[in-house]
Amino acid sequence: MNKKFDLLFLTLFNVGKIKYASGTVASFITCIFFLFLNNFLSLTIIFFISLVFFFYSLIAINNSTDSFDSKDPQEIVVDEFVGQMLVLLAIPIYETLYPAHILYYCILAFSFFRFFDILKPFPINYIDNNTTGAFGIMFDDIVAAIFSIVVLIIIFFFLGG
Repeated sequence: MNKKFDLLFLTLFNVGKIKYASGTVASFITCIFFLFLNNFLSLTIIFFISLVFFFYSLIAINNSTDSFDSKDPQEIVVDEFVGQMLVLLAIPIYETLYPAHILYYCILAFSFFRFFDILKPFPINYIDNNTTGAFGIMFDDIVAAIFSIVVLIIIFFFLGG
């Protein structure tokens, strides 16, 4: 593969090169991207797009590890894209528990994902510190997404109940 494209892909077209809060910016852009795609595509297709992003990220990270200084470089923000997208893809579950406008779900999905991704409670911090390579870079964000989904389901269950 083309290494320049891999680096652009991993940094979400240089969003990861933003000096401060690049992960937060990447998550915010993902929410906007999701809202845009949601107007034209089914959630199944958006899910498959996210799956392609995930699998290509693993390949791109493996092809580009020598371009970064650390084992989990801050410039790589495609993991935030995949994690944030997972939380957004659970919106149909939230809607069945508590009907609201889609922006409401997006704001809460963004907030909870960033909360868990930044604070990294156990086992997210354990995964972040002990899993190496491409899978390690991606997996802590996937677990943060799962935490976010579970918390949102619990909140909407009690709000809707």
